[in-house]
Amino acid sequence: MSKISKPTALLIAAAATATVAVSAPAMAQETIKLTAISGYPPPATWIGSLVDAYLPAVDAELAKTGNYKIAWNKGISGQIVKPRGELEGVETGLGDLGVIVTAFHADKVPLYDVSFKTPFSSNDIALIGRTTQKMVDTFPQYNETWVREFNQVPLAPTGAVDNYMLWSAKPINDLGQVKGLKVGAAGPNLPWVLAIGAAGVQTNLADAYNSLSTGIYEAMIVWRQGAGAFKLCEPAPFAFDATLGGVNGFSLNVNRDVWDSLPDEVKKALQSQTPAWVEENVKRVNNGAKSGLARCQKEFGTKVTKASVEQRNAWAQALPPLGKQWAEQRNKAGQPGTEILKAWMDEMRANNQPIARHWDRD
Repeated sequence: MSKISKPTALLIAAAATATVAVSAPAMAQETIKLTAISGYPPPATWIGSLVDAYLPAVDAELAKTGNYKIAWNKGISGQIVKPRGELEGVETGLGDLGVIVTAFHADKVPLYDVSFKTPFSSNDIALIGRTTQKMVDTFPQYNETWVREFNQVPLAPTGAVDNYMLWSAKPINDLGQVKGLKVGAAGPNLPWVLAIGAAGVQTNLADAYNSLSTGIYEAMIVWRQGAGAFKLCEPAPFAFDATLGGVNGFSLNVNRDVWDSLPDEVKKALQSQTPAWVEENVKRVNNGAKSGLARCQKEFGTKVTKASVEQRNAWAQALPPLGKQWAEQRNKAGQPGTEILKAWMDEMRANNQPIARHWDRD
């Protein structure tokens, strides 16, 4: 039997190792199917940002290791749930995740309603979103409500309204002209127009064009981006701007049962990439405010009437003490309403916002 030299033996061993390495199966990538739902289409900034920024950001994060891949089912534009149906849809598992319009569920998640109880305070949507996140981080009751009562895990809040304006079929130059008008509003901002004599009609952005066109209501509280994107300025080409301000109105949530079943790496990707959604949404709101108004002016001849400081202050003072009323209701429900209201207004004051009324003080 011939003797194999040491160098030859090493080469044979290396070749054998290489053969084993080539033939050994690589760890398979796991594909996870997730359905994202919304009753709204991509022209709604919070959905366009979800589809164009957030989902790709999650995909890119998971691609860094290649261990997992998400097969997204984009159940948006009312395919699975209609507007207002997102909360129940995520709760029951019709969708694995979705953007909940908290503005439509003030009775269920009332802590998110604080921005609606403090109008005439800020038109800085980025600040409003950061302040909402700060409230969520500071007061555990925000997350507890989602988890305990609605089987959901919240990932991040944001808003789509930088500044509400009153859009109407006929020009409005004075608060007195609002008296008796049928005015559409999301719900939480109905008190804003009721206080100056309007007949409030609860509505949503998806139904607004038809409602304005058919006279179900003659005016609507809406923001520039929304007016332009949904062509609301066609039936309502006049805008009265009293700098009502912006609001938080959305929470990106995952069904709790689905969340518990996900690998930690996927959970981390879903959570860590929420800034992609928030930042893109804020950018679209701000850019859309300019382009939306420009579209309205160019295509439909929109005319904007700027309220005087006196008119703005008069409107703010006409409202009941919304902030304190809300805080007292939350206190009675065992939630820190007074503390949240003060913390919110403190953030507005610290950032030198155009506050017409200090809601935690009167």
